[in-house]
Amino acid sequence: MKKSILLLTAAVAMVLFGCKENPYINAPGENSKNLDSIPEMAYPDPTPDPEGVVLPEGCVNVYEARRICRDLYAGQVTKEKYYVKGWVTEIHADHQDAVYEYGNGTFFISATNDGKTNKYSIEAYQVYGKDGQKLLIPEQVQIGDFVIIYGTLTNYDNRVYETEGKGSAHIYYSTNEQFDLQPDPTNVSPDPEGVEIPEGCLNVYEAIHICDSIGSGKATADEYYVKGWIFRLGSKTTDEDIKQYGNATFFITAANDGTANGFRFEAYQVKGKNKARLTGIDQVRIGDFVILRCKLKNYSGTPETDNGGYIYYSTNENIK
Repeated sequence: MKKSILLLTAAVAMVLFGCKENPYINAPGENSKNLDSIPEMAYPDPTPDPEGVVLPEGCVNVYEARRICRDLYAGQVTKEKYYVKGWVTEIHADHQDAVYEYGNGTFFISATNDGKTNKYSIEAYQVYGKDGQKLLIPEQVQIGDFVIIYGTLTNYDNRVYETEGKGSAHIYYSTNEQFDLQPDPTNVSPDPEGVEIPEGCLNVYEAIHICDSIGSGKATADEYYVKGWIFRLGSKTTDEDIKQYGNATFFITAANDGTANGFRFEAYQVKGKNKARLTGIDQVRIGDFVILRCKLKNYSGTPETDNGGYIYYSTNENIK
């Protein structure tokens, strides 16, 4: 009877916690490297912390974090938040897209910085940046960084040890020089010669400021003109999708030299001139200068166009 009850309890736990919801990237956390195949006594000593780093009280290393996760059942999340220190040893394949589109990153941290303990790592899964703010550029996380992560831990799918997703954890500290990246509102490329800018047209920094001021989940009542340079297409923006739906998603920035990509505005499912359907990916190219006409929206901290936005002007000759 006792054995039957235990089996029933395990089955219920699998139903309740076996699925991982992920609003940011399509794949769940992937930490198949976490195989506790050697005794803990055989773990190499952790690499010493960089000189001058002040650790928060109670900070644990990767080995200690793994032991905490190991004591959880599959899918369970710790009630407490932990500071976990370690070295970035691998960047997840979806990291770049996730940073640009959702402001969170996924990477692995290990106890040593020499590759000896990479298979005994913790996955920093869908983490935000400093003070819980969104990451601005993928390069704010790089292999070799010493980081301290703060958040809840989970044993996802048994022996996959990671931070809880959905931005519930963030990077508390990093040796990365770009970790403290801040906007420079003077970093604006000149408008292309001969372009007539509508009165009151905003640049990307000004549009972001309005989105920040209205609060998460809200949109402006008025429409605005927003100008900028296309530097990246949405990860799901393909020629096939544009032809099927007649719209496109892309990101614009105030400077056309790659130096302001962290401060971007998302043109979300916008249509062409006069709200006409877009017909192909050749109408939205990296390097195009565009002026959008739209209401502004703060989508969970992402500044973007609200429904009904369209391209008012473009230097792309394929938009008539």
